[in-house]
Formats: sequence, C-alpha cells, structure tokens
Amino acid sequence: MKKEKKTKQWVLRLSFATCLIVLAVLIETIGMHPTGIYSYTNEGYKDFQIGLSKKGVLRQINLQKTMRAIQTCRPVAVLKKTSRKKLKMNDNLDSSDIWVSYDRTGKQFLFFFKGANLKRILIQRLRFGKKKGSALFLDCTAARIKDIDHYLKTQEKLNVFLGDGKRIGKRQMLK
Repeated sequence: MKKEKKTKQWVLRLSFATCLIVLAVLIETIGMHPTGIYSYTNEGYKDFQIGLSKKGVLRQINLQKTMRAIQTCRPVAVLKKTSRKKLKMNDNLDSSDIWVSYDRTGKQFLFFFKGANLKRILIQRLRFGKKKGSALFLDCTAARIKDIDHYLKTQEKLNVFLGDGKRIGKRQMLK
C-alpha cells in the first residue's frame, strides 16, 4: 500500500514538472516579443511618448533602472551611470537629435528628435543568444540615414514591426 502511494506521488510530481516545463516553453515562444526592430511613431512606447521633450525623455531614462548609458550622435558622446545619481542634461544631449540607449535586459533604444521633441523610437530586441544586431544601433553614421523608412523596408536584415506588433511586409510602408 505504501509503495503504491509513493509511486502515485512520484508520478504526480513528474507530471506537474513536465507541465511547468511545457508552459515555460510556450510562454517563451508565443508570449514574448520576436527578434527584430520595433518602430514607434504615433503614440510611443510605454512612458516614452511621441512629442515628449528631451528633458522628459532623459527623465524617463533615469526612471528605468535597467537603462545605464546613452550615446549621442552629432556630437558623438557617451554618458554612463556609474552610481545611483541620475544623468543630467548637458550640451551633448541638448544639441544631439539622435540618442542610443542600452538596456541591461537586452533591448536597445534609438530616439529620434525633431527640434526638442521626440519624433520616433526604434527598439531592437535580440533573443536567444548573441545575435548580430542592426547597424543602426551600433554606430552613429548608420543612425543618421536620411530616409529611415526606406532603409528599414529595403536594407534592414532584422524583421521590422510597427509598435503594435504587426510585421512590415514588402508592400507596406512604415507610418
């Protein structure tokens, strides 16, 4: 009798563990964002709203505990958090219209400003190991492309999605 009970408990534990593993795999493959570049031009991404000022974007970056560095283009400069102190607006941030921010969770943000307001956000998500990312996020010369929509549609090797998760097809234009 005791052996039957122990066997039933062991089978129950094994089936429970198997169900948990299957659930984790399903969440990872279905519930997570696929690898690619996400373009936000209308509403923005979470607290980074389109139309937000540079100071407002910097404030939101400072509120994100996982965002620790900002690279600016024109002039090229890198600002890093080395302590708990927040990043402060300086001349490089104020004069640059392109910011690249790196997140410790694996996302990379590319902020495009027109004047003093946020115009567009590109987010690169790389999953399942160290995949080669887009050239847009690696250096400032690639990020300064005049027609970013055309580049994303024709030359980008990663999948490009609109902010709502729809994949950009060959015949669709980015907004």
